Amino acid sequence: MKPLLCATLIASVAFIGCSKTEEVKPVIDESKYKVADVATLQTRFEQLNKKLSLDFKQFKKDESIAFAHQLPLDVDNLKTLNMHLVASTSLKPTKVAYCDLMNGYFTEMYRLGHYNLNLVKELKLPNAAQENLQQDFSSADLFYDFILNRYTTYRQVQQVMGYGCNLKEAL
Repeated sequence: MKPLLCATLIASVAFIGCSKTEEVKPVIDESKYKVADVATLQTRFEQLNKKLSLDFKQFKKDESIAFAHQLPLDVDNLKTLNMHLVASTSLKPTKVAYCDLMNGYFTEMYRLGHYNLNLVKELKLPNAAQENLQQDFSSADLFYDFILNRYTTYRQVQQVMGYGCNLKEAL
């Protein structure tokens, strides 16, 4: 009886451990992001930036010990993001909250541009005049490269913080 019980237990553990769990991707409502014209798209990006500014200000207030200074984030120049570093000595929940805040912003930014590819080429993003925005917003991989390597210092922030935010997965 014991060998049968043991074999059943081992088989159950192996079956559970080897079974593939499918991650369900959220269904995105494109109509939430689609706009009629460039002016509306520009306004939506400005609203998104304003929201980031307010959310980041509140985050810095709530997690003030994690930041060296309380200067406001310049959402029109995300190349200065590295001036708003979460200390590498901060606790993991603070780092996770920072990643959630920034990844949420970049995800919304991507969706807004991606679902308006026909309009995005006329969009005026600060510090992106030399960019082909239609190409940058055409896929999550290209947008990821745009954010991490050309538009922001998000990669540097993660390196100094000592914690990866996994933007690619968020997109």
